[in-house]
Amino acid sequence: MKKQYFLLLIVAIILVTAVFLRLSSKEDDWICQDGSWVKHGQPSEPMPTTSCPGGLIASVAIPVSTATPSTISESTTSPEIIITSPAADSLINSPLTVSGQAKGNWFFEASLPVRLIDSDNQIIVAHYGTAQSDWMTEELVPFQATLNFTTTATSGYLVVSKDNPSGLPQNEGSFRIPVKFKQ
Repeated sequence: MKKQYFLLLIVAIILVTAVFLRLSSKEDDWICQDGSWVKHGQPSEPMPTTSCPGGLIASVAIPVSTATPSTISESTTSPEIIITSPAADSLINSPLTVSGQAKGNWFFEASLPVRLIDSDNQIIVAHYGTAQSDWMTEELVPFQATLNFTTTATSGYLVVSKDNPSGLPQNEGSFRIPVKFKQ
């Protein structure tokens, strides 16, 4: 009988330890939700000073750079993603070739999600960008995508996201630039 209690006590200690470790390892961060930064847990960092990409969920403020100097976010770290084409606020039409560079952790199986959305955040087209070189690196990897679409919208956004097969919020990230549609 004492042996059973001892084993039960050991199992209980293991379970309590596992739950404690899981709760204490929960990543606390700022999340972009509906255009505003929202606390997730008790983040040690202050609220991000970068603008929150309205409605898109990102678990971290991602330093970015684009081909348009007025939209470059200064950062002391290297950029996570650089969009070289189209430039922000470009007048675009179909087919649209999207090109840029993203860190290797944005890719899964050499691809990453690329979407066009209208100003109401409705998806116009969703496709993927393909890595143009080895994507299994921490360095920037060139990518390219071709989007075929039709829309009556006059403006919207090009959204490039981290591919996140895990579905874990801490692995999410997106960057978007404003675009205008040729009619």
